[in-house]
This record gives sequence, C-alpha cells and structure tokens, in this order.
Amino acid sequence: MATGYTVLNALNRQTKAGIDETEPRARFRTRDLSIFKIYANEDNFYPQEDIEQKAGEILAIGLLEGLVVKYEPLEAVGEYKLISGERRWRALRLLVERGYKEFEFVTCNVVAPATSHEEKVAMIIANSHRNKDVATLLREENELKETLEEMKANGIELKGYNLQSGRIREVIAELLNISNTKAAQIEAVNNNLIPDFKKELDKNRLTFSAVYELSGMTEDDQKKALEILENTGELTYRTIKGLKEKPVSDSDTEEEAQNSEKSDEFETDKAEDPIQSAAGSHHEENAGNEARMAAGSEYQAPHPESMTSICYSCKNYSTCNVRTGTCRKCDQYINKAETEKTEEQRYSEEQDRIDRETARKLRQQADEERMEKLPSESPNGGHQVHKIKIGRTFFEEVSSGRKTFELQKNDRNYREGDVLELMEYAEGLFTGQMLKVLVTYILEDYTGIVDGYCIMAIERV
Repeated sequence: MATGYTVLNALNRQTKAGIDETEPRARFRTRDLSIFKIYANEDNFYPQEDIEQKAGEILAIGLLEGLVVKYEPLEAVGEYKLISGERRWRALRLLVERGYKEFEFVTCNVVAPATSHEEKVAMIIANSHRNKDVATLLREENELKETLEEMKANGIELKGYNLQSGRIREVIAELLNISNTKAAQIEAVNNNLIPDFKKELDKNRLTFSAVYELSGMTEDDQKKALEILENTGELTYRTIKGLKEKPVSDSDTEEEAQNSEKSDEFETDKAEDPIQSAAGSHHEENAGNEARMAAGSEYQAPHPESMTSICYSCKNYSTCNVRTGTCRKCDQYINKAETEKTEEQRYSEEQDRIDRETARKLRQQADEERMEKLPSESPNGGHQVHKIKIGRTFFEEVSSGRKTFELQKNDRNYREGDVLELMEYAEGLFTGQMLKVLVTYILEDYTGIVDGYCIMAIERV
C-alpha cells in the first residue's frame, strides 16, 4: 500500500493551488509567495522591456498590483507559473538582487484555469491594455485566433461567448478591446504580408498603416517595396499608396531609392551643379585637414550628439509633407500614442497618478519605519523585531511560561527567527512591562485557521 499518497499531501496540494474552482468568480484566493518560487511562462510572447524603470517605480511607491499565478510545479525551476505580471516579477527580482530583501515576497492571485487554452486567453487578456509595437500586435491577434479556433474545434466553451455560432473575429475584437474593422485589418496583415516584411517589423521601421497598405499588394510588388526599404531605410504610408496607384517597375524602384536619400526638410526644383558639388566637397575636406594641422597633437575629434525628431511620434507623420528628421517643435504636433489610448488606459493612468501622490506623502514615514527594521541592526541575525500589544492576562501567562504561542493576523510577514516584543496594556494604557520572545515555528493556511492569520510557537529570550 506504499503508494506515497497521504491526506496531508493532498490537502497541501489543494492549498497551494488556491481555490479548487475553474469557473470565473469575482472573488479570488491570494497568497504571499517568494518570487523565487515563481517562474516565467514560456508561452508569454510579450516584450519584457523597461525592467529598470519598473523596479524604480516599485522601490519608490511599492507594488500597486499583484501577480497572477498558477500552481504548476516544475522541477528545478519553481512551483508557480506566471499568468500575468512578468515585468513586475522581473523588477522585484532585480530589487532583491540589489539588496532590497523586503521585496522578496509578493501577493499573488492563485488561479486554476481548466485548460491550457483558457490559460493562454487569460494571459492575452491580462496584457491587452499594453502599448504594443506592430510585431507584437500581429502576434497577439494570431495567437488568440489560433487558441479560439482550437477551443471551437474541440468543443471547449469560453464563458460569455458563443464560439460555435459566433464569428471568431468578433470575439477577438471584444477580448482585445478593438473595433471589428481593426481586427479585420490585423487579420489581413497576418494572412497576406510576405515573411520578409514580417521580419522587418522587429526593427520598428514601419507603422501599422503602412503595413496594412503593404498587405493589399501582390507578392511581387511587396518584394519591390522591400527593396526600397532596404536601400533607403524608410518606407512611408504615402510612398506605399503611391506604389499601389502606379505599378512598380525596376526603374521606379531605383528612382525611389535615389529620391529618398534627399533630406525631407528641403524640396527644390533645381538640380545641383555637379561641378559646384565636387568643388564644395573638396573645399570642406581641405578646411578640415587645415584645422587638424593647426591643432597639432592637441586635436580631438568631435562627437556630436544626434536628436530624435518629434515627427516620428506624431499622429500626422504619414500624411505630413514637411516632416523632417530634426524637428524639435511643431504647432501641428499631435502625440500619436496619447490619442490612441483607450478609456481603460486613461483611467489606469489617473489612478496611478493618485497612487503616486498618496505614496509621496507617506514615503517619509515608510522610510523611517524601514530604517527601524534594518537587518544590520536586528539582534537576531537579520530577522525582524515586531512590537505587539497584549492584555495583562495574556502577558502574565506568557511570562509564567503557560502560554507558548501567539495567534496573530499575518500582515507583517512573520518568519521563524523573528523577535516579538510583547507590551503589556491595561485599560488601554501601556504599563511599562515588556517581554521578548522568539518565533520558533509558524502555522498558517491550515484547516480551522482563518485566511490571513497564523499561529506562532514562541519561547522567551
């Protein structure tokens, strides 16, 4: 009968996995987990950028949103797989590596998706509010489409949506919070854009409008347009529109490449005199050599700093006929990223602003409390000291040795080895009596113990 199964092991697995429910609920089970028990989801295709910035935000005001995880032990990797919050998780790991040990434990929503398909849908929905580049936008739609089609083929339901009779595209649009037209455009790009252009998307040199226009061209015309991009490093929406209206020939491709090399900020009808050009170039070269000779051994090569034109982030970039690569101010500038934000994103930013303002006022107090709990000043080898108020009766029982435990709400991340300073209170006033006890064992998440509370075994020190 040595099967290795015990009731205690089964209960432990259920406790770690969270609520044993696969149906969507408004309530959820949270647990404070070590970030080292959590591992990244290999199916997460979203870019993990600006980890340093996120770590700085968390260090300044704390973590404002927990992680979503699934209990799925993987040997030598971890116990909980991430569903949502990988950037926050990586930022917390970075802080701990830099010595901020107070960020090791994070509050997590432990979920139990019924299938891998539901897990994938949950991950995509959790990231749908992010600002995404064109490549990520296309992959997001494609991954969601494939997942929903597999669910439909296997008769798997997605609560609130009829996958059998409804159109998958409409479900995608609703889940990603985009219009049906936008969903159709993304699908058209995924279906019709040639692979070579899809590789170019990772370089962020094309807007979605330009990519959508490209997807409506034949494969041969797309390849010729790709030559223009490779030769000039730029392929605008207006250029592509012109190519669609006028069939592209080899001579057109060469001419487009030559024209694109000219600066956008200058337009002239006069051809430059080749003799003057050569003379000017020769004069500039001689002037440079003379400057070096005059400076002698003290000459140092200049290192000019380039600038990024605001034209590239303007909503009117694709239609503007005076855009340049050196613009710093424009009376018609409209921030493209700002205008494309959804109501949910604006609401989230407003809440973040309020949270930051509140956190700023409390930061000084939080810093003072943190200084009081420095590991280097702790009398117990890096463990924390907690002050707890208790009544006279309990104080006397602990003092006499009859009471060897404490039942407390675990809102301070109690750990074995921590020291409790028990302060005696009578009629609401501190009597001046205090005992120090050592936490030798902690029992929590057990049948009969209310969620969030723990029982600590103690001994006097």
